[in-house]
Amino acid sequence: MLARWKTALRRGDQGDVAIEAVIVVPLLLALALVVIAGGRLSLAAQKTDAAAQSAARAASLERDPAAGQAAAQAAAADVLAHEDQPCTSTRVRATTSGLGAQLGQVSSVTVTVSCTVPLGDLLLLGGGPGVRTVSSSFTSIVDAYRGRG
Repeated sequence: MLARWKTALRRGDQGDVAIEAVIVVPLLLALALVVIAGGRLSLAAQKTDAAAQSAARAASLERDPAAGQAAAQAAAADVLAHEDQPCTSTRVRATTSGLGAQLGQVSSVTVTVSCTVPLGDLLLLGGGPGVRTVSSSFTSIVDAYRGRG
């Protein structure tokens, strides 16, 4: 009788592991996807910061506002291309009016870089949260006694 009772007790636990897996695995998968999305956004923010800093520095070295705009665009694109940043779209906005200041006046150049990061591919079913835009600005001082164009 004792052997039959032990067998009945063992048979009662047979489906517990499957039920636990059905509950726990999707939660762990969702947590992993949230961590991956957070990491992707954090990396994009760091790379966008680097692109904005490089673009502002490149623009501040130019002699006129038009050349500053072009230098900012090129520098930001170069940094983002070398960093393998998966941006679906990038936008570089440079305020280069400081390059037109009179000789001896202190001025600055500000560049804002925006990167749209895809997140929809993290869900296997598609759709997902779509995209997030990460933006960063940097200001670089223009040398007051540098020749202007």
